[in-house]
Amino acid sequence: MNERELLTEIVRIARHADGLTPALRQIQTLIAKEYGGALLMIRPPAPGAALASPAVHDFLEAKDFPFRGLYTAPLTTRRRDTATLVACIGTWGAPGEILRRIVTFAGEQLTELARRLSLHTLDYAEAR
Repeated sequence: MNERELLTEIVRIARHADGLTPALRQIQTLIAKEYGGALLMIRPPAPGAALASPAVHDFLEAKDFPFRGLYTAPLTTRRRDTATLVACIGTWGAPGEILRRIVTFAGEQLTELARRLSLHTLDYAEAR
């Protein structure tokens, strides 16, 4: 699947999802299928806590993939509280900027989903 097809599939997932957690699961599965491994979570606003997670630590410390990257993207609600999409992605080769673009796009689509669902705050969510 090329980048455009992947982004189109992320749009489809976000448009048809009935909640953030199911959308996270599907996007995580899609990214893992394409690149090797993925862990996606939403962290609510908290000073310095966005990346403090045993799951993130475990993913990045695992030796399953020679390249393991950590990417973040902001998610906002109508009240402008910003949460963070945290994405850990493992691959067998250094993918360049494509993963950053995909995570940023996924964050935008999840923001749109939160707005469509009229979520005023974003709670912790993990795609497990």
